[in-house]
Amino acid sequence: MPRIVDHHQRRREVSAATLRVVVRDGLNGVTIRAVARESGWSTGVLNHYFENKRALLLAALREAATQADHNLQKTLRSNRSSLETIRATLEEMLPLDQRRRAMCEVFAYFYGEAASDAHMAEEMHTYYTNWRRVVRDAVLEGQADGTIRKELDATLVSEMLVAMADGLGLQGIFDPAIQSPRRQRQHVVEWLSYLTA
Repeated sequence: MPRIVDHHQRRREVSAATLRVVVRDGLNGVTIRAVARESGWSTGVLNHYFENKRALLLAALREAATQADHNLQKTLRSNRSSLETIRATLEEMLPLDQRRRAMCEVFAYFYGEAASDAHMAEEMHTYYTNWRRVVRDAVLEGQADGTIRKELDATLVSEMLVAMADGLGLQGIFDPAIQSPRRQRQHVVEWLSYLTA
């Protein structure tokens, strides 16, 4: 009897392997051969699912977004204060360690492409919409419990905080001597201090 192949699961495995290669070797280290070695699948299997490096990195982008969303949901389920939830949500998207740096590098790779590719722009739009929603919900929760100033516009605050973290993330990748993980965390704490009641 022929073996049933779970194509979705195989794609996820390869996507996760691509992210691991980015963590270890950077974007330049991503090749069909390197990802095949990392995933344990042959290059022939990878070529069946992914036609080139761009397709692998796009799959890694989606896997990074899935992992980030999973971590955000875990943060939301924890018993943290609203400010701690916002802090953790912003820090999840900053290059503070190898895993998050790899995620930020993959996103940065596609930023320019999104400007001229409608499909990629839609992917980025979905990602940002979700991120802003999570931050906005935490701001509203903080306003309800009195820890965040009630006169602030929660939508505007969420847009501002996501833009701040996005910019910090890019600087953390391209100018890590100035925007070290410690410095990035200081920025987040300073911005959150403006929200407190």
